[in-house]
Amino acid sequence: MKTKFILAVSIAAFSLSYGQNAPDKLNPGKNGLHADFMRFEKNGPAFKGNPVLFDETSQRFIEAKGLKLGVEKDQLGFVTHRFQQTVNDIPVEYGMMAVQTKDGKIVGESGKWVLQVPSGIEKKANISESIALQNALSFVGAASYKWENRAEEEFIKKDMNDPNASFAPKGELVYYSDPSDERLTQLQLAYKFDIYSEKPLGRQHVFVDAKNGKVLGVNALIHDVNTPGTAVTAYSGTRSIMTDSYNGSYRLRETGRSGGTAVETYNLKKGTSYASAVDFTDTDNNWNNVNANKDQYATDAHWGAEMTVDYLYTKFGRKSIDNNNFAIKSYVHYSTNFFNAFWDGSRMTYGDGSSGTNGGKPLTALDVCGHEITHGMTTKTANLVYQREPGALNEGFSDIFGNTIERWARPTQASWTLGEDFSYVIRNMANPNAYSQPDTYMGTYWKATTPSGCSTPSQANDYCGVHTNSGVLNFWYYLLVTGGSGTNDKGFAYNVSGIGLDNAAAISYRTLTTYLTSTSTYANARTYSLQAATDLYGAGSNEVTQVTNAWNAVGVGGGTSPAGKATVVDTPVYTISPNPAKDRFTIMFEGKAGNGTVEVISLTGKREISEKIETSEGVNKLEIQLPASMLSGVYIVMVNGLKAGNLIKK
Repeated sequence: MKTKFILAVSIAAFSLSYGQNAPDKLNPGKNGLHADFMRFEKNGPAFKGNPVLFDETSQRFIEAKGLKLGVEKDQLGFVTHRFQQTVNDIPVEYGMMAVQTKDGKIVGESGKWVLQVPSGIEKKANISESIALQNALSFVGAASYKWENRAEEEFIKKDMNDPNASFAPKGELVYYSDPSDERLTQLQLAYKFDIYSEKPLGRQHVFVDAKNGKVLGVNALIHDVNTPGTAVTAYSGTRSIMTDSYNGSYRLRETGRSGGTAVETYNLKKGTSYASAVDFTDTDNNWNNVNANKDQYATDAHWGAEMTVDYLYTKFGRKSIDNNNFAIKSYVHYSTNFFNAFWDGSRMTYGDGSSGTNGGKPLTALDVCGHEITHGMTTKTANLVYQREPGALNEGFSDIFGNTIERWARPTQASWTLGEDFSYVIRNMANPNAYSQPDTYMGTYWKATTPSGCSTPSQANDYCGVHTNSGVLNFWYYLLVTGGSGTNDKGFAYNVSGIGLDNAAAISYRTLTTYLTSTSTYANARTYSLQAATDLYGAGSNEVTQVTNAWNAVGVGGGTSPAGKATVVDTPVYTISPNPAKDRFTIMFEGKAGNGTVEVISLTGKREISEKIETSEGVNKLEIQLPASMLSGVYIVMVNGLKAGNLIKK
């Protein structure tokens, strides 16, 4: 009740400037949260530098406040502004909203934003930062840390061009809630530490309760190619690369790739200290460095980084992972007998493989380069938390672009597998089941992500299945590119017509960089990718139809009917009239014969109407009576589980 009163006062303050236009599309948020998706087809509110929140009762807007995380303009003329919510001037971890604008007006918003802040929330820490840090370090329990290494401390100062830079963790106060808490009801004041350990290797945000010192959770920052692990190039033949001339020879550095991005590749010489890394050099710029040290694999890493930067720039006009020429630095020959490659939040690192796993072939394959660097782009945009469904999406989008970059840069060697170059296939996007990954949401091989099935996300359980459940997104993308038919694990007979690599990649890129936020789920990915397809190719386009069909095929938001029993066409167009309505309205759409349900749901999730219907082949016209008890406001109309549109009740 208190929150409602505060909201009403805020509405009074801002309603005159924001007007009364209701959103054309709106997905209700969970209890206590704002809608996770809002869209204005025309006449959206003016953008004044912050997100706006929509109150369903008064149908007016209020201005939200938050920290601005970044701004990007895309090739369609849309500008995406990302914000982190603050409460009591303290950031809300995982409270993020992406605001899409055009010509100074808001056209859409997506993400998670707390409306009802828990009562009695802490405002000040009860323990000191030093005590919280000791508890965090005890939890990590590493033998050594980066900041204890003097050479690494000198390296980070030089690397960041900042004499005060350090790996030493500093506590930041945030409001933390476990990413699996969809309602963000358990906000707790916490210290957030970035802890980078050397032995064993690890980098993670550790959250410590600022009241009692208990470790509340972690978020892994090292995103690797696979948990179990991994010029004349070794994997891609003779390729043209760019280097620079230095001290009478040449080194693997380039200063102005694709819009001005630096690409640099260094030799760790089987060590683990970045400060000790040296340049790869060549006397005549003909890099045929086949030797016992396997230096030929360094040019694979360098060319792979160049191709990733080129792809992003050529296809999307993107200048590196942050769209601002972030330098891509790769470190080759990390450690010994190390079957892995990873993005650590700042740079790429490649191990030389292991003799027992893949014959000791370094993991510098092109698809792995694209995969890992995409983790960096995800960090700079959606920042998908690395656990459960958001983590699976994080991994899946890296697979999508790793594979796509490979198909773009060397089509004659392309495949739908990851890791085939270094003789150890990790995943198959065309057949996830072949490597014990699901191709259907919550189907065979799906790894439980609920608290009961995965109580504590950790590296030991792959952060609740990030490398496993990514198979669903991988198969969705494969079907979207190539097409395919079959029956999924939920008994649904699907048929998808492929839209080709470029169109599928464009939709995926826009979904990731424009709409997804840190705790987005598979359901969000479906909603946002449909909007991305609509942005790019228009409502009712074949691309929108096939995006829908592909999601149904993998059981996200549809695709649960028995084989051959789907009751409506994949993407019906609905007409709701009159709208606004007083006591009744009609829905017109083209469908198939069968039985179904019409539902009318409030923006808070309350189901006001649920009526069984019988549809016929062709055009259907259904009349729905509104109960007298329904309050005025905006409601969601659903037909057979699909959103038909918004209804305004007078």
